[in-house]
Amino acid sequence: MFDVLIVGGSFAGLSAAMQLARARRSVCVIDSGSPRNRFAATSHGFFGQDGAPPRQMIATAREKLLAYPTVTFHADQVDEVEHEDAAFRVTLASGTSLMARKLILAFGLKDEVPSIPGMTERWGYSVLHCPYCHGYKFGGRPLGVLSVSPLSIHQAMLIPEWGPTTFFLNGQALPDESTKANLTQRGVIIEPASLAALEGV
Repeated sequence: MFDVLIVGGSFAGLSAAMQLARARRSVCVIDSGSPRNRFAATSHGFFGQDGAPPRQMIATAREKLLAYPTVTFHADQVDEVEHEDAAFRVTLASGTSLMARKLILAFGLKDEVPSIPGMTERWGYSVLHCPYCHGYKFGGRPLGVLSVSPLSIHQAMLIPEWGPTTFFLNGQALPDESTKANLTQRGVIIEPASLAALEGV
């Protein structure tokens, strides 16, 4: 019986594991080896780690965690979680069953890349999900935001901080007049047509 099971062994999960290890808790980190940032060559915005490869950051953090005798790792995927008798039972894809008093879900998000030709090949290089992580290196260049959810309008309002921005509606409905005025005030160009494909870098 562990004190804590952590599902996800990237930045969030390893950060949680470090604090728990230093509190002398028994911790097991379960990780499938597919962090969200696996497509990015470098990671940015972390104190003392700006520009480091994400995999290298994860490997270094794991190495430091293994110095604590109460930390273990399982390279596996969680198939099922059950709450029983004030504890959690986690069943892994391998069939292994683990128990803990507490459970931390630190597996983050899974990006759903739109099915536009050329999009997947550029994911993590020139098609990006986070301007704070990657926007700096594209500063001053023409930028685009693809409308995929209601949050896309917020992103289109934000991106002009890094460069001239086009908001690609990709066939979705035009924003209301107030939103259009706000986008125009920020210098955002609205392109209503659907994208056929991405070309270039």
